[in-house]
Amino acid sequence: MDNLTFRESDHSYLFKGVRLPSVTQIIADAGLYGDTSYFTDYSRDRGSFIHEAIEYHLSGELDEETLDPVIVPYLDAWKKFQAEAKYVPDSCEERLASDVYHFAGTIDHIGHLDGHFSIIDVKTSVVASAATGIQLAGYEILLSARGARRFALHLKDDGNYKLIEYKDRNDRNVFLAALALWGWKQNAGIK
Repeated sequence: MDNLTFRESDHSYLFKGVRLPSVTQIIADAGLYGDTSYFTDYSRDRGSFIHEAIEYHLSGELDEETLDPVIVPYLDAWKKFQAEAKYVPDSCEERLASDVYHFAGTIDHIGHLDGHFSIIDVKTSVVASAATGIQLAGYEILLSARGARRFALHLKDDGNYKLIEYKDRNDRNVFLAALALWGWKQNAGIK
């Protein structure tokens, strides 16, 4: 997306020179994730490496012999999912911003799952929660794709996966409410 930059150093998005909150930041600031004790530096780094391995796999650029053995079963789970679910990727790790709502995010996977346009968020640490549906609704808003099917894909360290669909259309309203709360807190100077 033109005019959108992402700074890895502080995980921030700049759109047309203005810093925007991310989907996950909005949800976290609203307290919707609940217990995040599972989210450690190790799990964050492992998740990043898994996402990168999948991205290279999809582009045909992955040399699997260079993978850390910890990553291999997660990639195997991805491959199993892709084959069994008949997933056809359109894009991977797509960064988008909303000119209307003024937030940004990175969508893990956009594609067609068994022939249906779908958004997929990959999870590697814990099984997705109700907040994942809200996160996916934020991504759906970024895509301007009402009616997209929304999924969390939990890749497991034993080479298996669990695919969870989120169908609650109220997730969109909850995300927009969290975004409004985030904006109100910023204007009021509340951290």
